[in-house]
Amino acid sequence: MFRITIAVSLVFSACLAAQGKNVLMYGNSFLNYNAGAGVGLRKIAEEAGFATPNVYERFVSSSGLAFHATDPVQVGTITNTLPAGQQWDAVVMQGQSLEATNTLGNPQQFRSSAVAITANVLNHSPNAKAVLAQTWARGQGHHLYLGTFASALSMHGEIHDNYHLAAQDIDAAFGAGTAKVARAGDGVALQEFTPAAYATDLFHPGPRTTLLTSMCLFTSIYEQRICDISANLSFGSPLWGWLNFIGLSAADWDAMAAIADRCADASLRPFPGSGDQLLLESGNPPGPTNACGHVAVGAGDYLVLQLTSRNGVYDQAPAVLLATAFVNGAPPSPFPSLPELHVDPTNMFVLQSTPSPPATIFTVVPFSLPGLSLLVQAVAFAPSTASGHPSLTTTEGHVIEFQ
Repeated sequence: MFRITIAVSLVFSACLAAQGKNVLMYGNSFLNYNAGAGVGLRKIAEEAGFATPNVYERFVSSSGLAFHATDPVQVGTITNTLPAGQQWDAVVMQGQSLEATNTLGNPQQFRSSAVAITANVLNHSPNAKAVLAQTWARGQGHHLYLGTFASALSMHGEIHDNYHLAAQDIDAAFGAGTAKVARAGDGVALQEFTPAAYATDLFHPGPRTTLLTSMCLFTSIYEQRICDISANLSFGSPLWGWLNFIGLSAADWDAMAAIADRCADASLRPFPGSGDQLLLESGNPPGPTNACGHVAVGAGDYLVLQLTSRNGVYDQAPAVLLATAFVNGAPPSPFPSLPELHVDPTNMFVLQSTPSPPATIFTVVPFSLPGLSLLVQAVAFAPSTASGHPSLTTTEGHVIEFQ
């Protein structure tokens, strides 16, 4: 009997260990296009080594958060969906695409509905996290830019600000850290609202934006960067099969992983910059050049560093690419009065200066210094909208590790 009891206990413990996260998703067609961001979340979690999450999608076309906060069926999902004794780990909230804009929406209702949904879920599952799936502005060329919004970036700014205000409202009501913003809309902005990010209507997501949204949800729920996942993208792998099904490739995965991580919570980014429309990318050709932020090079390897201004924001700003050498494992600390500056002002050198972006360094690495790395960061001398600094903004810091 004792052995049987131990065996049953071990099986029960194994089942608990294999239990995936319970995720409730409220949204509309923005989360449901291209097989759905919920499918992507499952695939990415599996690829990262987590148990498959139990994702319950409650999507209603064109719905806003007020509907999900008050409709009896949507509210009832919270209490009548999970097996007895289980709780929600996260609730994802994605609003109607215009409701978080000041120009055409109702930001106050949007924000209060986000708080109401969170309250509904926390009444059942006190430890659940609220994840606001930030939507995006219309694509370049959409008719709303003929007079309703001044630009895609201005529409994006209204959406961005109100999603973050909703997260602040939730934290104020239920405690710091309750809410996170999965910033897919910021990722679309870093791609300059290119039509390639959208379906043909220039507002529903194209496959790459669905992948980006899935990645942003993953980083928010699991608190892990996408670039850190050793993804099996080989022909015939499960992840390859999903990407191929929605019309994407391994190159699309690499590109969106870098953008998703650039938009992840600052606590997950090793050397977070200001978070503005300024992008630093690095690479070791023929490998990808992207914003993941870590490149390993040896003597004779190619190295690419590329600084770009997005959406014209820093097109006229003087900029410099700075570097600090450090022993692996002991990177410099952020500058005390400027936490988004990670290069050491007392021990740095200028790789390149430019009167305005873009700036590109393409070189052959002339030597190898195993055990050492460079921390590279770009600074543009113009105000930062994200940090509020009146005269400069910074990119993420990138590590160039010598092999």
